[in-house]
Amino acid sequence: MSWGYTGMKRFGIVAGAVSGVAALAGAAALVLSGAAPSNAATEQIRTVAASNSAAAPVRYKTRFFIRYSEGNHAMAVLPSTWRQVELGNWQTRFDDSANNRMIRFNVQYANVSTVTALNRKIAALKGTRGLHIVGTSTVGMNSTNHQGRMTVSTVVYTYKSGNTTRWVATRYVGQQGSKNAEVEISTAGSTADSKVLGAVINYATLSLALAG
Repeated sequence: MSWGYTGMKRFGIVAGAVSGVAALAGAAALVLSGAAPSNAATEQIRTVAASNSAAAPVRYKTRFFIRYSEGNHAMAVLPSTWRQVELGNWQTRFDDSANNRMIRFNVQYANVSTVTALNRKIAALKGTRGLHIVGTSTVGMNSTNHQGRMTVSTVVYTYKSGNTTRWVATRYVGQQGSKNAEVEISTAGSTADSKVLGAVINYATLSLALAG
């Protein structure tokens, strides 16, 4: 199954389910209040203020990605202007090169629990220059795009890249009641963009749907 306009209507975001997305907190907890982005079929775009960033506000719309012979395998609410880069092996990245920030998806991650995937990620980070684990969490969330109850395990960390400090949030998501890490989502940028990136990954997590 792939998505075109009909698929967009069928799998449109449920308006009014969650409103206003706040950034990941220091302990990586999800802070949510208010309504999700508008129905995907209408492609209405919402704007989130770039609270602690000097960059322009981020505008959102539903985007389709992970291309294959029959169409697109995935959809999510994402920044409308970030450049899409298909990486192969069920992975796609969206880049905001002007502000050195991105979000990346791996939609066929691993047949392990989200907690196991999280612990493996933390172990793999050992030795990273200037590494600071800001926080970790495993929470339950309700999809706003017909994917049921989700288990979401997240690590937020910073590290040194040259003379700058980079902020990263990586999370592992099980949909439809699964506790397996079916999807890995990572976002990264400057520490000044942490609130913006927290909003970006939260919108993406809540709205992500995969073709079955």
